[in-house]
Amino acid sequence: MTYDQTRLILSLFFTKGVSAAFLRRLMDKWQQEQADYLPDSRDIAALSSTESELQAASRALQPDNELNLLLEQTIQWTREICNHVIFACESSYPALLREIPDYPPLLFVKGNPEILRRPMVAIVGSRSSSAYGRSVAYRLASELTDKGLIICSGLASGIDTQAHLAALDSNGATVAVLGNGLSSIYPVSNKSLADRIVNFGVPESGAIVSELPLDAGPLAEHFPQRNRIISGLSLGVCVVEATMRSGSLITARLALEQNREIFSVPGSINSPGSRGCHKLLRQGAVLTENAQDILEHIEFICQAQLAMCYPEYSRNKNQIAHKMPGTLPTGFEVPADCELLYRELCQDGVSIETLLLRTELQFAELSEKLLRLEVCGLASHNGSRWRRLEQNE
Repeated sequence: MTYDQTRLILSLFFTKGVSAAFLRRLMDKWQQEQADYLPDSRDIAALSSTESELQAASRALQPDNELNLLLEQTIQWTREICNHVIFACESSYPALLREIPDYPPLLFVKGNPEILRRPMVAIVGSRSSSAYGRSVAYRLASELTDKGLIICSGLASGIDTQAHLAALDSNGATVAVLGNGLSSIYPVSNKSLADRIVNFGVPESGAIVSELPLDAGPLAEHFPQRNRIISGLSLGVCVVEATMRSGSLITARLALEQNREIFSVPGSINSPGSRGCHKLLRQGAVLTENAQDILEHIEFICQAQLAMCYPEYSRNKNQIAHKMPGTLPTGFEVPADCELLYRELCQDGVSIETLLLRTELQFAELSEKLLRLEVCGLASHNGSRWRRLEQNE
């Protein structure tokens, strides 16, 4: 986006009376026009649904001093390291989120924006969680991270915190979606966790995301809206602990409306904190005891998302030609950043430990590349041993 385009969209975004639906219509039109497209008064009139919205959008074309100050502060924020604004008309916007009807017109991102396009699973649950719930959330997030998936949650106390921590402790990345602006962290007790998530000193940086203005506070009405982004970014939502009035059930409902998979961890029938999970199970959620229960249900949609993120990767196993270890199959181009790893695989299988030593990759990066090779039909695994697939296998 050019400077003028960025200023215009932010000006519309900050103007009271301009709806998110208007901005979504603008994003759709933007994608149909040329790269240097800037809407004029006729476009504003065509995109406005009411007279009041037309007047508000028209005012945004000539921002006043107060709006100019807000624009400059936001643009200055984007110039700081690891701060980004992603617009829904840009290719860097997460494709899976763009599919939901009420997608955010723009996202404020602190950290690594590329991580938002990777396959991820949401793990959510109660803030007032039990020791059982926290341990299950931590284990599930660790296992999913080891498989190369990104963990998405809401940075809240309890289950969310454990999910984020597990991903980081497993040398993976995680995405936290906030119900407030990125100028502050809520809850304050998770400030150090937020810093870990966006730390560029680690092998793979995660991201903190919000659709709200930078100075927006953690108001109650923000969190249901935040939940649709958590589910919209994810292939599926796993609820670990939830009461009957839990916000996690809102996330699950939104995920169902977005055609996402719903997973639920059972608990004690005597625990009020598990009744929401049991309700989901009665309604058809996948009973979840370990990461494999989740992986079995997202394999194909994971392939679809990888195809969107990495369109150069073929999924046709019949294209794979059997060759000796150390050579590449004819008629199939292995992704450039996976060639070194692919050459180390053989038909007898290689352990994760051996691959770590031979490739000198970090564990999270190795897991992600193995997952890519697997969904491409180039590799398979039995336990921790990975091997090449033979032709038509």
